[in-house]
Amino acid sequence: MAVENIMATNFNFDPNGKDKTPAQDNRRLTSETKPQSTFASFKKPDGSPQPSSFASRPAFGSQQTPTTPPRTTTQTPPPRPSFGAASKQPLSQPAPKPTFGQRTTFATQPQSPSFAQPRSTFTQTPTFNSSFGANRTSSPLHSGISHSGDIKISDEEFRLIRDFIYRQCGIFIAENRKYLVENRLSARIKELHLTSYNEYYKYLKFDVNKDEELNKLFVLVTTNETSFFRNPPQLKVFQENVLTDLITELRKQHQYRLRIWSAGCSTGEEPYTLAIIINEVLKSEVNAWDIKITANDLSTQVLQAARTGIYNEYSLRTTPKELLPKYFTKEGQVYKVKEELKRMISFGQINLSNRDQLKRVERSHIVFCRNVIIYFDDDMKRKVINSFYDNLLPGGALLIGHSETLHNICRSFTLEHRPGCIVYRKQA
Repeated sequence: MAVENIMATNFNFDPNGKDKTPAQDNRRLTSETKPQSTFASFKKPDGSPQPSSFASRPAFGSQQTPTTPPRTTTQTPPPRPSFGAASKQPLSQPAPKPTFGQRTTFATQPQSPSFAQPRSTFTQTPTFNSSFGANRTSSPLHSGISHSGDIKISDEEFRLIRDFIYRQCGIFIAENRKYLVENRLSARIKELHLTSYNEYYKYLKFDVNKDEELNKLFVLVTTNETSFFRNPPQLKVFQENVLTDLITELRKQHQYRLRIWSAGCSTGEEPYTLAIIINEVLKSEVNAWDIKITANDLSTQVLQAARTGIYNEYSLRTTPKELLPKYFTKEGQVYKVKEELKRMISFGQINLSNRDQLKRVERSHIVFCRNVIIYFDDDMKRKVINSFYDNLLPGGALLIGHSETLHNICRSFTLEHRPGCIVYRKQA
């Protein structure tokens, strides 16, 4: 699994499109269709003359009060240039009149449509599934669709999915990482033609394909970013101190049996790296030893890639160049792990939250579990670390990620401080 970051993709609309409304396509005033006049030649129905100028009339929708003196400007405003005239195209329809009490909106201001004037349903307008109401996108109780097309997760749905993941594999996703769940699961939900995280939760619980989907969920919520010979300072301590001292001690006891557990092996770079180091330490003596590296991960997908043992140059970017032809066969642009390394490793799925599965792992001299427990809560960390402690043979060593610590988690180990590395040692 080797997760470093907890924790990928189609609605039929253009996320870059912009809504257009009739009001925006025809942004002009009714007064633009005719020259403005002083209306002096018109009379009211009762025979009284109209005001001498349009400017002397009160603004539309305004209320006059005795304390507000009327405007006395008699200058007639100059006619505004016609939008239609500027483009030399006939006006297709008059501009919508403003509703009561609403300011007239000029061409420089986008105008929102009124309730009586619904949005146009052109291809630029996002098309929502009928199960999503317009008000649901902002509701804390339901999923919604963002402008980017991703399905937004509500607080309630996040807790539902988060707790489900925790029960299944022990990975705890904090509240401030809600966006990771959203980013990683939104595309998968759309691939399944579902419309919300609540529906996805029910799919995981009750669908006939739930077991297969659970494995896909494990892939999505774990980050399998790794490489060969990752964290060189720690591997140097492993080679020059932990492994060398162990081999020396086993030789003294005339025991030529070595067991290492890679718990969270991801796509196989870690266990293959350990196999290379063992070969480099034992050299020609390696065939006289009974060596087994147990490599486990939560995801069956990454385990399949690990068993294949085919890698690109990026995965091997930190590998010493002189080791490439010795342990890999280059075929085109990829490198295949040689069979002598594969024979040393046994790959299999394991769930670190399942104590029964952990008990079935063969007792180990060394346990590697790097960049995994940082995504567990303290309770889950204690359970996993205690299982590692029980699995280790007396005097065995535990190596975890450089950003991980067992502080306030387990005090059973003796700490050995090495340059760039801490070795957690079980009492002999």
